[in-house]
Amino acid sequence: MKNDTVKRVLGILAMAAAAAVLIVVAILTRGDGASEKDGSGNSLTMRDFAMGSALSVTLYGETDQLESVSQKLMEKIRDLDENVISWRSDNSELAKWNRTAKEGEKVQISNMLCKAVSSGILLWEKSGYVLDLTIRPLLDVWGIESGDPGTFQVPTKEELEAAAEHFGMWEIYAEEKEMSRGHEDIILDLGAVGKGYALDIAYDFLTLGDHSAPDFNVNELRSGRESTVTGGVLAVGGSVMVFGSKPEGGSFQVGVRDPEGQPDDILGTLTLSPGAGRICVSTSGGYEKYIEKDGVRYHHIIDPRTLKPADSGLKSVTVVCENGLVSDGLSTALFILGEDDTEELLAYYHAEAVFIREDGSISVTDGLKDAWHELK
Repeated sequence: MKNDTVKRVLGILAMAAAAAVLIVVAILTRGDGASEKDGSGNSLTMRDFAMGSALSVTLYGETDQLESVSQKLMEKIRDLDENVISWRSDNSELAKWNRTAKEGEKVQISNMLCKAVSSGILLWEKSGYVLDLTIRPLLDVWGIESGDPGTFQVPTKEELEAAAEHFGMWEIYAEEKEMSRGHEDIILDLGAVGKGYALDIAYDFLTLGDHSAPDFNVNELRSGRESTVTGGVLAVGGSVMVFGSKPEGGSFQVGVRDPEGQPDDILGTLTLSPGAGRICVSTSGGYEKYIEKDGVRYHHIIDPRTLKPADSGLKSVTVVCENGLVSDGLSTALFILGEDDTEELLAYYHAEAVFIREDGSISVTDGLKDAWHELK
């Protein structure tokens, strides 16, 4: 597909000229909170664990504040998860809403939660209603996330149809710091967009300054970065953001995992140059969480139309755009939809994609052709 806007934003440099930092989508290992500085003091990398995934922060800049800023970024991400968007954390804003919101009652919520949910509703609409953030009852019936093949049973048609009575994104309203649901048994689960949203929150912190989650007001934030941070890389599970520039110049490289290989096997790389802005990259695939039973693999990405694991002829989808929540949610939506007839959806979000098909072949949208380098 043609997308001049994304081409301009990416500002892709030739691979031969790139001085790169490699961040591998979705295969970072759990960190121990340690930090690493380069010899010049111009960069710092910290690794930890948050949102149920590996968390890695690399910042560049001639400053002694890199460690402090990195720690604050990690705190922001933990706060977002534990206190705002997690459906599992009892004390989070979303979990409390799931437990207590009455049918039809408009509940006051934070800007941060409202933005995530309203963006999710738009993604649901634009994706043809496949990115449904209320399918938790269906996921629970399948039980694939438990990862226990010994106890796993394929749900019956009756069980799936019963679960289908308890989800539906059309029941959710979120606008102007108010949220409501049409039925009290509708549960919101932002797992499909949460890690990408963490990238957006981190970028706002870096570019707009410190603020108190979850009720920040962008209009009241000061201009300028929190410190003299000039660029960096942030990875939360399968979502990665590169922003600004590196001290030595050159592009960033983001590796795309081989869905048939080991966790550190890379099928190809994307060479990206965000300039003064940011680029977000997210990957979704059936290899992430699955159970094999009687010779059949059942993965965790469920198609709400069929009530079964998505069967679109794809092994994985990687999405590249300016927004983390969108890249995260869109990669899941495209994995469900399949490669065909996605041009309009990608164009709406000024996004590009790498499709890895079941037969091992690869398709790259036009805006990424110069950025993509296949390693096999």
